Amino acid sequence: MAKELSGAVKALVAITPLPTTNEQELRKLTRQVSTWNNDTALATTTAAAEQVAIVARQACRLVGVRLAPGAAITGAATNFFTLLIAKRPATAPGTPVNLITYAADTPTTDDIAAFAARDLLAAATLATYVPTATSNDFDMEEGDVLTVAVTKAASGMTFPIAALSLALEPRT
Repeated sequence: MAKELSGAVKALVAITPLPTTNEQELRKLTRQVSTWNNDTALATTTAAAEQVAIVARQACRLVGVRLAPGAAITGAATNFFTLLIAKRPATAPGTPVNLITYAADTPTTDDIAAFAARDLLAAATLATYVPTATSNDFDMEEGDVLTVAVTKAASGMTFPIAALSLALEPRT
């Protein structure tokens, strides 16, 4: 009898689908957040080449971009830096899509206090921040990469030690 019951249990287990792991389910429901850190201030004329900030683990949308500098940023009309955030699609990584351009080129408007976070995505609807991106550009597929670069204009401006937080929200 014990052998028969054991066989019945085995048969039941064989036809009952196993649930996916909790981790797999949670990944589909949770935001993916990454922080790109600039650990050393960039001198006035020093730029930062394009670097990987985050790789999308699934179909998602860029929903948050916050810049928190360790020293105050004061806009300057002639000598300034530009922070560029671009998407490199997994299907065409050689063709970046510029999503956010934050240029510290306007006094008062572009100022950020030390240790205060500025929401760059909220400003992304302004033409000066996103000259070419459309709302669909903020959608990402698994394997798409977001990159960060810093360029300088004229004699430049120091880009301080800073943290750039990027948040991706799953989409179906």
